[in-house]
Amino acid sequence: MALPAVAERFLRYVQIDTQSDPSSDATPSTDKQKDLGRLLEHELKALGAENVYMDEYGYVFATLPSTLPAERASATPVVALLAHLDTSPDESGANVRPIVHENYEGGILALPGDPSVTLDPARQPALLQHVGHDLITSDGTTLLGSDDKAGVAVLMQLAQDLIGDDAPRPTLRLCFTVDEEIGRGVEKLDLAKLGADVAYTLDGSATETLYVETFNAAEATITVEGVMVHPGYAKGLMVNAARILAGLLAALPADEAPETTKGREGYFHPHTIDASNASRARAKILLRDFDDEGMARRKAFVAALVEQQRLRHPKARITLDVKDQYKNMRRYIEGSDRRTITFAHRAGEAMGLTLVEKVVRGGTDGARLSEKGLPTPNVFNGGHDYHSRFEWNTVQNLALSLAYTKHLVRYWAKHGAGGEWMNGETEDRRQN
Repeated sequence: MALPAVAERFLRYVQIDTQSDPSSDATPSTDKQKDLGRLLEHELKALGAENVYMDEYGYVFATLPSTLPAERASATPVVALLAHLDTSPDESGANVRPIVHENYEGGILALPGDPSVTLDPARQPALLQHVGHDLITSDGTTLLGSDDKAGVAVLMQLAQDLIGDDAPRPTLRLCFTVDEEIGRGVEKLDLAKLGADVAYTLDGSATETLYVETFNAAEATITVEGVMVHPGYAKGLMVNAARILAGLLAALPADEAPETTKGREGYFHPHTIDASNASRARAKILLRDFDDEGMARRKAFVAALVEQQRLRHPKARITLDVKDQYKNMRRYIEGSDRRTITFAHRAGEAMGLTLVEKVVRGGTDGARLSEKGLPTPNVFNGGHDYHSRFEWNTVQNLALSLAYTKHLVRYWAKHGAGGEWMNGETEDRRQN
C-alpha cells in the first residue's frame, strides 16, 4: 500500500534504538539517542530549516521563520513544538520491526514475532474505534516507539510541508529532547536557547485529546542500615534491614497503588528495591497526586511510616529523602498564557474536531517547561498502549496528528497578535 509521508517517516524512525537508561548519570543517558538526533539534524538541514544544530546534550533545534508581515510577526508569540527522542526502558527498543496491518477488521490480532502478544479489543477497547484503519505495531518482541517517535515524525513532516509554503505561520522553533522517559527530558534544556513564548509537546496518546494537567510528583528514598551477624547466633543481635524495609512497604495502602487507581486518583509506587543482603536495604517510592494537599498527605504518610519503624527498631539507622520531581502543570499554564489551551481547542474546531481534555497519569516535558515559565500543553500523536509490546498507532492517526498541528500553527498565526492574553478566557473543558 502507498503510505503517506508521515507514516513512512515513522516507520523509519522507530527502527533506530533510542532507549534511555535511568541508571546513567550522563546526558543523554544513552549515546544512541544521538543517532536519531544526528539523522534529524541532517534531514532538517536538507529541508532548508534555519539554525539547525544538535547541542552537547543531544537536543536538536531548528527554526522555521514566520511568513507573516514583519510588524505582525514581531507581535505574534514564537511557538515551540517539541517531541522526545528516547523510548521507555520498560520494554526493549532494539531491533524494532514495524508492521502495517491494513484495514483492521476489529478482531484479535496476534503479532508474528510472539503470537502470545495479541491486540485484543476486550483488553484494549480503543481498537474498536479504529476499525478500517491501517494499524501499525511492532512484531510483538519489542515496543513500537510511538512514544514519542510519532511526535518526531509529525514534526519532521510538518517541517517539510511548511518549508517553501508561504501560508501564514508564526516563527516556529522545533526541539527534539532526550531522556523524557526517565524524567530528565528538559533538565539541560536552555530556555533562552529555545527562544519561545509558548510551546506544545506532541507526546499525548490517542487522538482529539489535549493534556493540560499532570500529577504532582515526588520520589521518596528510604534506606535501612541494620546489623549483620551469623544467622545461627543472631538472637538479640541481628537487625535485618531487608525485613524492616519489607514491613514498611507492606504498610503502604494497597488501594492507593498504580494497579488499583485511575483518573485523578494518586498513588504510592515502590518501583526500585535493593536488598542484596540483610545489612542494608533501600527502596525508591514514587509519590503521585494531582492536588498539593494530597501530595502533602502522601509525604507525611511515608514520614510517619519511617518514624514508626525507627521506634520499633532503635538499633537500625533509617533515613528518608524526599525529592520533588515535577508539579501539576495546569496552574503554570493558566497563570502564564491560557491561550495555549483555548487556541488548541479552537484549532481543532476549525477542522471539525472537538478536543477532550484529559489528565496525564505520568510526566511530560511540558510539566517541567510550564513550571519554568514556558506554558506547554501536550497534544496527541495517535499512539496507544505506550511502554509495552501491545503498543499501536495507525496510519490515519498519524495523518490526523499532522493535520491538526498544521491547524494549530495557522491559528496562532491568525490570532496570536490579537491579545487574548493570560486570563482572557476561562472556559472549562476538563474531562477525565
